[in-house]
Amino acid sequence: MNSVRPTMNRARSERAGRRLSTALLLALVGVAAAAGCRKPPPDEVVYTGQGAGPGVAQPPGSGGSAPVPSTGSGATSTTAASSTIATTSGAGGAGGGEPAPGDVCPPVPVAEGPFSKAKLITAAADCALNRACEFEAQARALHESAAALARGPGEPSAAAARGAWLAAMAVWQEVELFRFGPAASSTQPGGQDLRDQIYSWPLVSRCKIEEQIVSRAYAQPSFSSSLINGRGLAALEYLVFYGGGDNACSQYSPINANRTWAALGAGELAQRKGDYAAAAAADVLAQAGALARAWAPEAGSFREKLIQAGQGSPVFATEQDALNAVSDAMFYVEKELKDWKLGRPLGFTEDCVTPTCPEALESRFALASAAHIRANLRGFRRLFQGCGEGGEGVGFDDWLRAVDSADLADRMLQALSGAQSAVDALDLPLEQALSTDRAKVESVYTAVKALTDLLKTEFVSALNLELPQSSEGDND
Repeated sequence: MNSVRPTMNRARSERAGRRLSTALLLALVGVAAAAGCRKPPPDEVVYTGQGAGPGVAQPPGSGGSAPVPSTGSGATSTTAASSTIATTSGAGGAGGGEPAPGDVCPPVPVAEGPFSKAKLITAAADCALNRACEFEAQARALHESAAALARGPGEPSAAAARGAWLAAMAVWQEVELFRFGPAASSTQPGGQDLRDQIYSWPLVSRCKIEEQIVSRAYAQPSFSSSLINGRGLAALEYLVFYGGGDNACSQYSPINANRTWAALGAGELAQRKGDYAAAAAADVLAQAGALARAWAPEAGSFREKLIQAGQGSPVFATEQDALNAVSDAMFYVEKELKDWKLGRPLGFTEDCVTPTCPEALESRFALASAAHIRANLRGFRRLFQGCGEGGEGVGFDDWLRAVDSADLADRMLQALSGAQSAVDALDLPLEQALSTDRAKVESVYTAVKALTDLLKTEFVSALNLELPQSSEGDND
């Protein structure tokens, strides 16, 4: 490892500059969330201009379904550009479990022989390719279901759209852990900002979505380049799970001040939600295709640039640089999962000044926050232990064993299993458990923290990796 230190010193300076921009972005996100926890922001003031019921979604697997208003006739047809990687168009299943694998997505090769950094980098690249392909397949199924909802309103098509969204999110929440390369911020090596184009949480605005329902901005050619807080999978959650006729904008919003929201009848509102969902799903599919193509096993793809690290790659001068980028992505479980998805709702962060901040929960309409966390941990295991069935394949645990840190590898796997067990022990959706069984939610936080404490201390030290800028100086 000493042979890479001269190059790493230069790389550290470059990475520090890139990470400064990322830190500023994270700070802005934190400010936005802080405002949400201190008091309801303007676009969360529920305005009941039509007096319709809220139509709160039932938790997945509860035996009920989210009420969706009856829809009117007529719909706009939307299509998305097809990807160069063939994928299955299988229907998304209901519930938040793992989706069936795609029929034609490339399998994840399992390397044999002694460990090498090159094998670990290739394994991470192949896993990212597989996950991107699987997500594109689910995004296609979601687009088909959303388009069907717009064409033929009613509970059967609405239920299919909800199931397709849950299936797509089950894969996407694994992809969240692969935020290196194309999915990463453009301030990072090879980053193309594709993650935020597909799923912008926590930057989501219900009021923005509702204003665009009234303006029909979703039907404009500029929709795909509009603000991310009104597009993507987060917007789709509201559109297919929330059946109420109220809106969350303030009285000063044009849709309330001018009573244009109230002028929409129930049928017209439902039809516009369906049309919006179809447009948003088409946009997600197009972005999913871009992500899959970026990882394609062909010349010039990011996959090629990653696996050529240290061998003429235009992005990564050394293998250690590439592995730093991959390990940075694994810190999703420390910041986004532990601090944002659990710490903020529990009131453990400074930006929440009340006992709990339920408005900070991730999935407030589908009630799938716990399912998202489960998928995040599955994604972490794919990188840490191996992408194959049951953790088969090369992972960071193999690197630890190769540098005589087998005990740390075992302790991290034990902590990971403990975190997964703590989530599985939730008897209620996280959104309900926060208020009725707080102790179990706190146990999930504690279990995840046991993993992240090892990740940001012993793990990076043993492998001579760098802490992400967002984790430096973080002592919790």
